[in-house]
Amino acid sequence: MLARRRAQIWRHQPQFRRPRHFHEEPEINVVVKGHGMMGIGERNRPISAGDVLLFWPGQDHVLLDASEDFDLFVMALRPELAERAGIASIGASIGSQSSFRLPFRELRSMRKTLAGLGDVNDATSHETRVTDLFARLRSVPMEEHVLTRRALQTIVGDPAVSLSALADRFRTTASSVSRHYHRDLGVTLVEHRSRIRLIRFVSMVDEGMELTDAALAADFGSYAQFHRAFRRAFGCAPRDYFSDYRAAASEATFASVEAGVGPWARPRLKDLPK
Repeated sequence: MLARRRAQIWRHQPQFRRPRHFHEEPEINVVVKGHGMMGIGERNRPISAGDVLLFWPGQDHVLLDASEDFDLFVMALRPELAERAGIASIGASIGSQSSFRLPFRELRSMRKTLAGLGDVNDATSHETRVTDLFARLRSVPMEEHVLTRRALQTIVGDPAVSLSALADRFRTTASSVSRHYHRDLGVTLVEHRSRIRLIRFVSMVDEGMELTDAALAADFGSYAQFHRAFRRAFGCAPRDYFSDYRAAASEATFASVEAGVGPWARPRLKDLPK
C-alpha cells in the first residue's frame, strides 16, 4: 500500500502485472467483468465476473491470466485500521469465507460503487467508504473446514504453536489439521505460520529493532532458521531487503500519486532486483 494510506482501492490495469506476493494487510478482490486465473498458494483458481476473493495476511497470490475484457478491483486495509474498525486483520476475520460469488443482480451495483471510490478525493471519506465496503463483503458465512478456521485463528495469536500441539488442542490428528489447512488456503500451515512470523519481523525492524533481536522476538528458534525462512519467502537476504530490494519492489509496483486519493494508483513498469 502507498505510504500514509490506511485504506486503499486499486483497479486492475492489464499493462501492469504484480508478481506473486503476500503482505500483512487483509485484501479483497472483486471481479466485475471477464474471466481469468488466480494463483493462490499452490493452487490455480479460475475466476470470473461476480467472484469475490479474500486473502489472509501471509497468503500468497498472483493474477496469472486474464481475458481482454477483465475488470478487477482490489481493496486492502492496514491491520491497525482493520482492528479499529472491528474487521481485524486475520484472527477476527474468521467469520468470513475466502471466496463467494455475488448474484448477477448485485454485480452491476457493486461495479458502480467500486468505480465511484476512485473519484473520492477526500482521504477520510475514502477511508470510511472502503472500510465499510470491506466489512460488508467479508460478512458472508465461511465455508472452510472448522479445523482450518481454528488453526488459522490460533497461529495468528501464537505463531510458535506446533502442529502437534494444535492437533492435541482440537482432539484430532496432525495430518487432519495439515490436510484441511493446505486444501482450504493453498499453503501449508507450517509455511503460513512462518510468513506470519516474517511479517512481524519486518514490522519490528521498521520500528528500530536489530535484525537478530527481531528474528528471535518473532519466535524463530535461531537466526539461521530465520535466515532460511526469509530467503525462501523474499528471495534475498534480510539486509538486502531493507537496504534496496523493498524500495525497488515498491517503485516497480506504484507510481507517485498526486495529492488526495483519486485517481487510481498506477504502477510503473520496472524490473525488480535479481
